[in-house]
Amino acid sequence: MIATEPMEELKRRFNSQAAENVTANYLMRITGIEDGPWLTKVNCGKLEVETFVEGTSVTPDCTISISKEDLQLIMEGKLSAMTAAMSGMLAIDGELGLAMQLVPIFFNTVS
Repeated sequence: MIATEPMEELKRRFNSQAAENVTANYLMRITGIEDGPWLTKVNCGKLEVETFVEGTSVTPDCTISISKEDLQLIMEGKLSAMTAAMSGMLAIDGELGLAMQLVPIFFNTVS
């Protein structure tokens, strides 16, 4: 089980090498958490996360919506992001290619 909150865990898992050629703004909507949503900015190997405020934050290129429990399963390796997306557990709004880039950035790391 992942001990930290999902966004803290994602920050911990960030693979800067996998993100070297990625520049995108992702809106992360994780249900079951009081905080958020979060604007996750990936810019050439760097990560910045801030609370998203409609109308004042940068417009996201891609929005990812998932429950805290389903994200937990992905982070624990019990569910693949692709399976979650295909089953409707993970919703993607925006460019699918950008969402797919998140797998090596956050989920192909050794814990």
